Amino acid sequence: MKGKILIVDDEESMRRLLSQLFSAEGYEVAAAENGPSALEILRHSVIDVIFLDLKLFSMDGIELCRKIRETQPVSMIFAVTGWSPLFGIEECRGAGFDDYFEKPLDMKLILASVEDAFGKLNRWKRLYSNPSTP
Repeated sequence: MKGKILIVDDEESMRRLLSQLFSAEGYEVAAAENGPSALEILRHSVIDVIFLDLKLFSMDGIELCRKIRETQPVSMIFAVTGWSPLFGIEECRGAGFDDYFEKPLDMKLILASVEDAFGKLNRWKRLYSNPSTP
């Protein structure tokens, strides 16, 4: 297993598409259809990379990202939206998103971004576990 990914999207077809894509690449995938379900998953598991749809029922992706950052400050969180006029990049960065993707998604770009995210996380973990001494 290469790492854990959480997909949060109210569209079942998008959850299924991304789950299949990441699973085929060797990642462990969890999926949730809304913010409360995502937070419940995160209560029981540390997830390295998270994809959040910005337009969710009950809690939008901006609010959800802020809540996730409270307990998982190192996770890489990516915004996904089909409603780019409603959500600005500045607002997303301020909420704690690491990157921003518009639907329809470019799957090659998504996979490259995930690989880059896990590369960073692995490098950070190595540095943290083996700090250099002065």
